[in-house]
Parts: sequence; structure tokens; C-alpha cells
Amino acid sequence: MAKKHRNDKEEAKAQPFQPPPPPPAREEEDVPASRIWVFWGAVALTVITARVLDHFLVNVHESIIERWIMVAFALFLVVFLKFL
Repeated sequence: MAKKHRNDKEEAKAQPFQPPPPPPAREEEDVPASRIWVFWGAVALTVITARVLDHFLVNVHESIIERWIMVAFALFLVVFLKFL
């Protein structure tokens, strides 16, 4: 019996360690062109709006305008990423 037990240990040492196979890769979804245009349109609209407001609201500090523009853009991103 002891001899059989030793053989099991020797066989376990003789076999090289094999890592588990990697999980199957997720298939990539094609993003429609309309989603890309909506995103970059929103980026352009954000930049244009910030510049226009900075030009017309002379008495308002630029950081305040940027803060409100970024809040609006963040809300857009939440809606865009979650629901569209």
C-alpha cells in the first residue's frame, strides 16, 4: 500500500502544471455610425456652447461657465451610456 501511495505522488510531480484555459472572448458589437455621430456632435456642441457663453457672458467667470457646461455634458454621458 505504501508503494502505491508513492507512485501517485511521483505521477503528480511528473505531470507539468497546466493553467486553466482562458474564458472565451466576448464577441464585439458593431457600433452604428449614428451613435458615433451623436457622441461627437454632443462634444462639438459642448465646446461651441462654452465658447459662445464665454463670449456673451463677460461678467461671469470662465470657471463657472465650464463647471455648468461639464455638468450638462456629464448628464448627457449618463443618458448616452445607459440608455442609448
